[in-house]
Amino acid sequence: MNLAELPVYKVKRVMTEEDASALVGTTVPEFEPTCNKEGIWIDEDTEEVIFVYFPMEQEVNLLRAAVLNINYGETIRQSSGLKNKSRTFGMAPRKIFQRRETCRPTTLALEQPSEHAVLIAFAERFAQLYKEFAPDLYENDKKNLENAGLSDEWRMTDDALWTSGVVNKSSTLPYHRDGFNFATWSAMPVIRRDMSGGYLTLPEYDLTCSCRDGWVTFFAGYKYVHGVTPMSPKTKDAYRYSIVYYALRGMKDCFTYAVETAKGKESRTNREDNMARALKGEIDMPTIGKVKKIE
Repeated sequence: MNLAELPVYKVKRVMTEEDASALVGTTVPEFEPTCNKEGIWIDEDTEEVIFVYFPMEQEVNLLRAAVLNINYGETIRQSSGLKNKSRTFGMAPRKIFQRRETCRPTTLALEQPSEHAVLIAFAERFAQLYKEFAPDLYENDKKNLENAGLSDEWRMTDDALWTSGVVNKSSTLPYHRDGFNFATWSAMPVIRRDMSGGYLTLPEYDLTCSCRDGWVTFFAGYKYVHGVTPMSPKTKDAYRYSIVYYALRGMKDCFTYAVETAKGKESRTNREDNMARALKGEIDMPTIGKVKKIE
């Protein structure tokens, strides 16, 4: 496929940014797809590129095998109460309160390295496709990351601008923006079978994408409110996986990998030494987590 010759479709903005923001956190209703075929969607007034959609064509079953074999955890979104099965990949920033004292690869890289390697390889593939159909947008994203001070070694590959990703397993997501991401485009391939619904919708343009099996979307998830329509399995083994590649803003505060490793080791050693001294009564026990007695 020659991505430079993708058909172009013009769409009209039907909702203001403020009205779209009011939808954030709410459940997406059922919509029929208005975007079923390959192409590039642009704003008919500004001619800004909004959305790109086309089949991956190559090695789809390699990606399918990887996501089907990943072990997923389950979380519940506080805003909606919806259950979400997902797994992150790529790089992760520090989270001191979770005792994650360094920027480092996600646990998937350690626990399932073969599956993680497949996801990283596809990051490189999608970066090449991005450069092919929208070289100006790609260069603009690259410049945004450079200006933000993100170290190249925290990107998944040399060409891929993304630091991180998440695989969502048959998850209906409410309206949201990707607020923790850099101002860069995301790539989202979908792997599915025997699952109805699960369409990606952008209400600001009344655009609902069918998210066909083995197809990939590119769009500015940080900018436009989006969500996923309800799903209904047709068979017992039905599934729908979305694999989202993005650049996480938290990674800009990371040092080089070598420095992060050294600092993490130092922090863990200090923490463990302090706990040992506290148990011996040499210093006061940490007060975090203690409940103050009410007289």
